Order: sequence, then C-alpha cells, then structure tokens
Amino acid sequence: MEYTLSLTFINATGDKASLSIAGVKPDITKAEVNALMDTIITKDIFENKGVSLASKYSAQLSQRQTTKFDL
Repeated sequence: MEYTLSLTFINATGDKASLSIAGVKPDITKAEVNALMDTIITKDIFENKGVSLASKYSAQLSQRQTTKFDL
C-alpha cells in the first residue's frame, strides 16, 4: 500500500494551503507530523499565493491499495 500525508496550513493572509507528501511510512506519529509542520513553517520554504505559511490547520494520512490483474 502507498501512504500519502496531506498537510493543510493557513497562510499569512488567512487562506488555506495544502501540501501532499507521497511515500510516507505507515506508522508516522502525531508528534512527527507536528514537528514536520512546525519545521515547514519555521524554515519558510514554501509560499502560497505569494505569502508565507503561518499556522497549522490539519493533517491526514491516506492509504491507497492498487490491485493489478494479469490478463
């Protein structure tokens, strides 16, 4: 199965901004997600609509399973 972490932030103007990371380990913890989001905000690497990400809004881990058929 493939796991994707979807992170949602609030930017400096109050708009929501989303970031998805594929290939995440399935046992990622809440503490690790919080630390990752804090680092993203602190390092100010990403912008949304020309402004910095200001705060955390939400995070979710999704799993996808693909079944291939031999034809």
